[in-house]
Amino acid sequence: MDQTAIASYLKVGMLPGYQVFTFSGHPTALPDVPSGYTVEPLSLEVACGIDREVRETRREEDHRFWLSEVKLEGRQVRHAGRLVGYYYFKGETLGPAAWMETKGAAALLTLGCREAAAQSETVSLRVPGINHDAIRFALNHGLRLSGATAHLFTSAPFGHMERYLPSGPSLF
Repeated sequence: MDQTAIASYLKVGMLPGYQVFTFSGHPTALPDVPSGYTVEPLSLEVACGIDREVRETRREEDHRFWLSEVKLEGRQVRHAGRLVGYYYFKGETLGPAAWMETKGAAALLTLGCREAAAQSETVSLRVPGINHDAIRFALNHGLRLSGATAHLFTSAPFGHMERYLPSGPSLF
């Protein structure tokens, strides 16, 4: 932990918002996907629309970066035709991910973990401490707490971090 950087953030008014936990391992006992859920390739417009709701900003530049530079695979999830959320994955990493309503969390995380596990023996999620649905999902499906060293610093509360997984500590 870089205490000098943290002290600098604190001095300019950036205060701790959430600790970010990392869960990793081989997912076990993943449930079947509930009926009515479909997965499609992620469109830039859908990703930006969901982030406008969940993150309170469209983050178009971030999504362009993830899709073109990092070459993450992005998916949008629907239930009975209605948009639920999105997730990205590459190798063992699942995230970023966001969902519109809490009731879609388990299905979206199941779909994302299944795809990530098809590419890698292990799956890794980074979860803001306020996202209790994702923490419970990780613990209930064989992922173990492997780190708790990242923090989100913020000058004011924003968005709905209880419905979000970051890509990692460097590009939240």
